[in-house]
Amino acid sequence: MSKKIFISYSWGLKEHQDWVVNLGKRLMDDTVDVILDKWSLKEGNDVHHFMESMVQADDIYRVLIICDKNYKNKSDNRDGGVGTETQIITSEVYNNQKQEKFIPIVIERDSDNNPYLPIYLSSRKYIDFSNEEYFEESYEELLRNILEAPSIPKPKLGTKVPLYITESVTNNTATNSIVRTLDNQLKKNPEKINSYSIQFLDTFLESLWDFELKSTTHILNDFVEELIDGLKSYKILREDFIDFLFIITKTEYEIDVDNLINFFEKKSLYSRPRVDTGSWNSINYDIYKIIFQELFLYTISISLKNKNYKLVEELLHSKYYYIDVYTKTEPKRYTELYTYHTNLERYFETKFNRITGFGHFIITNLSDKVKKGDMVFADLLCHYIGDLFAGNDYRDSWFPTTYLYKENYSNFDFFERLSSERHFEKVKSIFDVNSKEDLKKLLGEYKEGKKDKDRIRYGRGHDSIPFLHELVKIEDIGINR
Repeated sequence: MSKKIFISYSWGLKEHQDWVVNLGKRLMDDTVDVILDKWSLKEGNDVHHFMESMVQADDIYRVLIICDKNYKNKSDNRDGGVGTETQIITSEVYNNQKQEKFIPIVIERDSDNNPYLPIYLSSRKYIDFSNEEYFEESYEELLRNILEAPSIPKPKLGTKVPLYITESVTNNTATNSIVRTLDNQLKKNPEKINSYSIQFLDTFLESLWDFELKSTTHILNDFVEELIDGLKSYKILREDFIDFLFIITKTEYEIDVDNLINFFEKKSLYSRPRVDTGSWNSINYDIYKIIFQELFLYTISISLKNKNYKLVEELLHSKYYYIDVYTKTEPKRYTELYTYHTNLERYFETKFNRITGFGHFIITNLSDKVKKGDMVFADLLCHYIGDLFAGNDYRDSWFPTTYLYKENYSNFDFFERLSSERHFEKVKSIFDVNSKEDLKKLLGEYKEGKKDKDRIRYGRGHDSIPFLHELVKIEDIGINR
């Protein structure tokens, strides 16, 4: 028998109502019988009676209390329907032994990062939905609570001593065996960095074919779920690439950027089967478009982390001769690695109401070796350099899908420090300039060109991407030591 729940909330803005409705729809999809006024309260019904009956009904297993600023204010002031409902719930909470029936769902916090909880719920454990980045984890916690399926059930007592002292789980990929010895090898023979790098990259490219999808479904959700499973199983190989980057992008090594450029040039080879046997489905190769775009972001992010600005410059300003066995190769920019991933976007929008599917996937599957802010900045830098040097080709662009997940307090220190002459001298090549005057002129022309243009926005009225001259004070470039 399915669990029946009631959702209590304050109407507020339409966007808030839509969020509640989408939560209810998803719970319904996941076998939870949801009682919600939007579809359960009929015209002519007494609203207060409806609320009271839902809160007190024995067959209502859980009451979800959606807590935002509006709900807290109305509850504490006993205002309107929420106030009436609060009086009912308060007596239930304090008189009913089964207090776990009522679950506060926090979706908003104040300026001090405190959750908006009504006074009568202020000491109760809640489920936190206030950060969209962690929505999936919060949703799983809620669903497990309702379905009585804890993520960490009490384990059985073991019958033997573990062997972790003498044995350990290891990554047995071919790339891992290379990267495990790479650091030590380079300390002994730094001049061999390029031969070692080529060996790793060739092995990595060979290993990528193990993740070729063989999906035959024509249902979008089923396909994307297979795609995501494939990307998650590939993460162990991705971590080898990240470890490799942390080593070879150190400034003490003289890595030949062509090794990395040649690697990314092979992206188009993964847009079709390795051996064309006739009929094949092009969407099965979406996985590689995602992989190469993600790896480029990691490459920029880690190079910046290691302060290898020369390498970043080369990656962002070199031409790429993308290999294609069927068409003539034309030199293009790194922006060719950017793709709008239609299937991924539609899936996350329709199923989870996500604004950016690719951005959501990147951030929620981020390597624990890379900070979120570093990845967001790398994505943003790719956008700005792409925009500064795009010319008149609107297709030559890079949309920073992860910018939505920036920290609110982040002002991107890299740009602020351009007022320092030392910092400017270190990073000027990234902007392809030789002097402060050159950069001022470049940004001045950029600013002039944006005068009558709107900022690029995420859909549905969400954050816009600031123009570069809004992050860099042009007149302050290099004025400090």
